[in-house]
Amino acid sequence: MNRFERNRNRLFYHVAQLNEMDSAASASAATRTELLISAARSGDGEALGELLANYRRYLIFLARTGLHHHMQAKADPSDVAQEVCLAAHGKIADFHGDTAEQFAAWLRGILSNTLAMHLRKFLGTAKRDVRMEQQLGQSLASASGFLQHEVVADVTSPSQHFARNEAFLQLAAALECLPDDYRQVIILRHVEGLPFAEVASLMDRSVDSVEKLWVRGLAKLKSAMEEV
Repeated sequence: MNRFERNRNRLFYHVAQLNEMDSAASASAATRTELLISAARSGDGEALGELLANYRRYLIFLARTGLHHHMQAKADPSDVAQEVCLAAHGKIADFHGDTAEQFAAWLRGILSNTLAMHLRKFLGTAKRDVRMEQQLGQSLASASGFLQHEVVADVTSPSQHFARNEAFLQLAAALECLPDDYRQVIILRHVEGLPFAEVASLMDRSVDSVEKLWVRGLAKLKSAMEEV
């Protein structure tokens, strides 16, 4: 085990201990989100607005990863997220779930369609490119899986704002608070699963500098999680 892995493990151990705190507050947050979902489905616009505000940075993070391969600098992730939120207002009657994860999956479907539309516009064609849309869907699925399963259990300490099963929202918000280089190295390593050598090539850095950037990025992410 090298020093980078030891540093990472110490970081994850420390954060995992934080996960044991505030279980009562987490349960309260879960109930509030479910109440917001129920109210939104009943036509409460204010509840839907609050709900979408909670998911906004989740959508921005997913949009950023979806745009990464296909439309860098061609569309703004924040603008795309806003489009999804506007579409959700008009389509809320189509949503039939009642949990945070189900609502996230529904929004992800709207996001996928929105990004596909941007992709067709970018390519200058009205025809669907099934292969590209499949790649886009895989990118979104990988990013969502990263938030919900792979690292969330180790890098989150749910606060009064988020239940334990909603910590993926907290993690997305913290990632969006990071400087670009830190966020990029974490995405390349954990979302795309690339080795350091390939990450270094993509970021035009040495392997050693990328490894150090990764360690600092994880530490910064832990700190950001405590502030969200």
